[in-house]
Amino acid sequence: MLARRLFAMWKSKSADDIISKRASLPAVCDLKKAPGCSPVDVENALRNVSCSASSHFAYRPISKVAPLAFAWSSSADCAKQLLTDAVPKDRLPITPHSLHSARQIQIPMVTLVDHVDDNVCGHPGLIHGGMTTTIANSSLSLLAALNAPKDARIVPLSLNMDYRKPIPTNNFVKIHAWLYQINGDKMKTAIHFYSLKNEMLVEAVSDIAVYPLSVVD
Repeated sequence: MLARRLFAMWKSKSADDIISKRASLPAVCDLKKAPGCSPVDVENALRNVSCSASSHFAYRPISKVAPLAFAWSSSADCAKQLLTDAVPKDRLPITPHSLHSARQIQIPMVTLVDHVDDNVCGHPGLIHGGMTTTIANSSLSLLAALNAPKDARIVPLSLNMDYRKPIPTNNFVKIHAWLYQINGDKMKTAIHFYSLKNEMLVEAVSDIAVYPLSVVD
């Protein structure tokens, strides 16, 4: 076991290598040019809310570098980014026309490009399912935080994962997380993990509550 960990540490890329390779990925270049899509300052987005997203974004044993995050505005065609034949119509991203809520939604979807290192294996060369869940929970919590009022607490209520294909470690994944329904203080969200070849790897749905801190404390 120790020998395997040492080998994984020796083989894994440095942070500079990961950042350099990520910047040249076609997926990242496309996101930077896409209408209605802009980079997210993750640290700033999480500063004024309480949530579990930092469990991944600040946890460097999962990845040497934080995920690169982008936010889609409400005017963007978010559904166009998804494999829509795999998404039920009632689970497509919220649009200004589909939203029946007093809450104003500025960011219906976020996209992340993440690198997962070899040291989070379940089976050799494949990411552990628990780490996949952590990444999904963190990405969805970031989405909720971007749409939550200041001094709110983000509370995941449920997370149902459907693992389609194993995710190789020492590899990049593209993640879309979006809102598809709002009922009062509850957000219904969904997430897809894709390979850089646009293969579906994981999908999940999650209910998230957004409470004032005073309600939870």
